Amino acid sequence: MSRDFAAKIGFMIRLKLSLLAGALFTVLVGPVVVQAQLSKIVIVDFERAVVESAEGKKASEKFNATFKAKQDDLEKRQKDIDESTKKLQNGARTLTDSAKAEIQRDVDRKNRELQRLNEDAQKELQSLRDELLRPIAEKATALMNALAAEQGYTLVVDISNPQTNVAFSNPKYDVTGELIKRIDAAPPAASEAPKQAAPAAGATRPATQPPAAPKSTAPATPPTTPNNKK
Repeated sequence: MSRDFAAKIGFMIRLKLSLLAGALFTVLVGPVVVQAQLSKIVIVDFERAVVESAEGKKASEKFNATFKAKQDDLEKRQKDIDESTKKLQNGARTLTDSAKAEIQRDVDRKNRELQRLNEDAQKELQSLRDELLRPIAEKATALMNALAAEQGYTLVVDISNPQTNVAFSNPKYDVTGELIKRIDAAPPAASEAPKQAAPAAGATRPATQPPAAPKSTAPATPPTTPNNKK
């Protein structure tokens, strides 16, 4: 395992949430034959709407706390391994062969254990991510559909998804703030989810997918991973 666990988690978070947003809001399209001047095209940063809502912020805090605890434990274990490795290197000429062999076995055992714990931490964080953000994303999806139907939007472009290749977007037509207000005003995601309103004419009903953890949840310092030193 490399030492860039946090960086990988951060990349995974951004990628998977972008993919989620793309799946949820690929297009909400009205009739194909629509005069340009009559079209109502808006943009939304679905990722920001989820993580900046009141529930999303609480989810970020919980995810960060769990991440930090695991990071601290992994770093503590790595420090112990480094100290044993240094002891082995410093005693190369003074320690007996049996003493050096015993220290090396201990280092190898701790390295294996650290690698296992690191892998377990990744799986647990992924599970926690889904547990925390899936309900919020599902609620946001229903509310975005309701907003599109209410306002008669013919196209909703998710600018948090890099695959949309949006070169420019006018903030005047950004409904992210309105979506955040509606998320905060709706009942908590843990309770009964709000009923999904019928989408705008011609709109496709998005299928929800497991959301990713907030973009900026990973602490700055990555947790350490096994480093097989001789």
